[in-house]
Amino acid sequence: MQTKDRERVNKKTGKVTIVRGSTPLKEGVVVIKEDTTMEQLQKFCKVCNERWGVTALQVFIHRDEGHYGILGDNATWKPNLHAHIVWDWMNHDTGKSCKLDEKAMSEMQTVLAECLDMERGVSKEITGKKHLERNDFILAKQKQEAEQAKAEKEAALAAKEKAEKERQTIEGENKAKEQYRQSLDTEIDDKERQLKDERKAKMDSILDSVSSLVGVGKSAAIEKENAKLKAENERIKKSFPDAVKNKVAELTQALVAEKQEAEAERDRALVQSRSLSIERDKAVSQLQEQQDYEQQHIRQAVSQATAEKDKTIRLLESALAISRKLLNAFADFLFHTSDIFKRAIQAIIHFGTEQHQSFFAPSEAADIKGVMQEYGETSEQQKAIGVWLCGYAESRQPFDEIKHRHTLKEVGDVAEGKYDWKIERMQGNSIRL
Repeated sequence: MQTKDRERVNKKTGKVTIVRGSTPLKEGVVVIKEDTTMEQLQKFCKVCNERWGVTALQVFIHRDEGHYGILGDNATWKPNLHAHIVWDWMNHDTGKSCKLDEKAMSEMQTVLAECLDMERGVSKEITGKKHLERNDFILAKQKQEAEQAKAEKEAALAAKEKAEKERQTIEGENKAKEQYRQSLDTEIDDKERQLKDERKAKMDSILDSVSSLVGVGKSAAIEKENAKLKAENERIKKSFPDAVKNKVAELTQALVAEKQEAEAERDRALVQSRSLSIERDKAVSQLQEQQDYEQQHIRQAVSQATAEKDKTIRLLESALAISRKLLNAFADFLFHTSDIFKRAIQAIIHFGTEQHQSFFAPSEAADIKGVMQEYGETSEQQKAIGVWLCGYAESRQPFDEIKHRHTLKEVGDVAEGKYDWKIERMQGNSIRL
């Protein structure tokens, strides 16, 4: 709500004075999460009222707004989760609007992030970014999302290409293993076929010999010759039965020996085949054992490194606890013996417990700066002294979480020299007086 400028006319002089418009009501938009509750927003409004005097009149949560990345595709819906807060920006004690500078507005954003359990954005003082109007912000956001989608797509393509190369590598290894297995099977089949052919040749030779002996030929010429000699054979059998039996026994024995030799050759081939299979299985087993050993070695190394890290952390924590005790004892000594140190601690305690105080007085900043310069030479050392002073002050008088962070930040500003001009101006005024 914005009242317009108006003119006021002096009835006596006729002079026209412009009375500027005011803004007694303001509306703010707050980005929220899916699980943000009304109680969290009310807590934020309460802190703002206590800190800056502004009062929340209405709070509305909007969860039904957003946009589609691809029109009509429900999977691309992106909700715009936010809340609207209507503020009473009027100080009813003075009748004037509340005045909040950029630093107070920045601190209000920090308080909001803490109340809603959200991550605080980076201040524009650090990023150097300028404020964008609504349409410019939307265009910049869409460009950022498009670039992010492009990067994700390129990453996915790279991952896909990597997976494809790994798949081809695995297929190549499997193919090589399959070829090696086939070569082993082929070698085994060749040996079995060779053994079978040799055994068949030997059997045919023995059978031909036996057939020739008993008169059974394979060709017509041999049958004719056998026919002629049949009578002679009968006569020989009758005349020399023992000789024939001995010859048959001799040939039978030779046949049995050949058969045994063929079976032995077959057994040797089978043993060789089994040996090749065992060798292959042994190689696979050795490879698996090597991988298991490497994994166990890695786990042991990681476990040992973790144990060493935990031991170092415990030693550091113990040393830190001792250092804190020594620093607190030293601080107690200075608090009771040094006036400037005592004033500096009292200034920090006053700032940390006073809800409506946002800055140090120049005299308070001068005391704090004096202690920092007494015990620290560089800016980083003075910052460390500031953290020590805050910790000691809070040990004497606890702060709430928000004031704890605010106090650390303000003492850090003293260390960085942001109060130097106020201190110098105060000291200059003192010299002139």
